[in-house]
Amino acid sequence: MLESKKILLTGLTGRIGSAAAAALAGANDVWGLARFTREGSREEAEKLGITAVVGDFARDDLAQVLPDDFDYVVHVAANVMPGNAEEGMTDNADGSARLMSHCRRAKGFLHVSATGIYAQNPDPYHAYRETDDLGGGYGGQYAPTKLAAEGAVRAAALILGLPTTIARQNVQYGGPATDGGLIGIFLDRFLDDGTVLMPESGPFIIGAIHEDDIVAQIEPCLKAASVPATIVNWGGDEVVDWQEMFEYIGTLVGRKPIFVRSGEFAFPNCYPDPTKRRAMSGPCSVSWKEGVRRMIEVRHPELELSARG
Repeated sequence: MLESKKILLTGLTGRIGSAAAAALAGANDVWGLARFTREGSREEAEKLGITAVVGDFARDDLAQVLPDDFDYVVHVAANVMPGNAEEGMTDNADGSARLMSHCRRAKGFLHVSATGIYAQNPDPYHAYRETDDLGGGYGGQYAPTKLAAEGAVRAAALILGLPTTIARQNVQYGGPATDGGLIGIFLDRFLDDGTVLMPESGPFIIGAIHEDDIVAQIEPCLKAASVPATIVNWGGDEVVDWQEMFEYIGTLVGRKPIFVRSGEFAFPNCYPDPTKRRAMSGPCSVSWKEGVRRMIEVRHPELELSARG
């Protein structure tokens, strides 16, 4: 893990950012830029020893709120539910380029993108490579503006000469965050009423990655930063089938899941090929079964889990 570096972290109040903040703080001089709208979130960051800066990287004059001498930047923040295209472009595309311009002296810039930008392959088990076609339309204006953000970041890396890695994040899970992400949300729903949503037809396939592996892979991602930008998938090593995962969860908690096919469950199949990332960081250390068990233990300590899982 990085040590004795001055690091700027955006999005530290979210799932990925909070895990990164806890790991990087203490051994580094970590600055956290966020709006800190959730009550107590700024105080939580400061307890970790993070310099908390209230600001908006997409709209504020960054020269007025931030220094520009960071060694590294880990840019996690994104507008995942933009109300319209203009809002999404401002936050996800314009804001990323503005942040890079301010931090142009950094040794490395890590931009967290999303695998939702891939154009959907009809084969749900297709392993998406970094060179596959783009154009995902998932999540309203989210995927299109995250794709635009990649274009902005690629261009800024070239113009500024700023070594950059664009890491396309898949489904992240594992921590105690209030918003447990895709797996956490549906885990809580299953524990509440016994149901698990599925797509209207076919399987739902992902490359889930535990937050411990995300944290461990931050440094390799930064070391791989280059001009032009390095593009890499950021998911787990294993193909994870949604139904199989919840059948396993059912075994752990002693409850048989009721699978419900619904148009409400409209998430894209995406298993990102981990070959390039494994060459950079080595294999993941947390298997999906171990990760899911640990996630339940963290989020629901009141449950006694079966030893069979």
